[in-house]
Amino acid sequence: MPRPASCRVPRILALAMMLGAAAALGGCGVKGPLEPPPGSVQPGPDGKPGKDPGIQKPHKPFLLDPLL
Repeated sequence: MPRPASCRVPRILALAMMLGAAAALGGCGVKGPLEPPPGSVQPGPDGKPGKDPGIQKPHKPFLLDPLL
């Protein structure tokens, strides 16, 4: 026996909310451009090899880091 349409609406709404939350949390992370592979040198704006980025900033601990 099929379920009434009124039963489907809350399930569809809950599924949409869970997918939206997953997409929003999936966007969390380090802000900025992608990191290049180790040992590669990125070309500068004039097409010549750019400078070595050198030492990067150390990671600052965040309140929610232990949860990851």
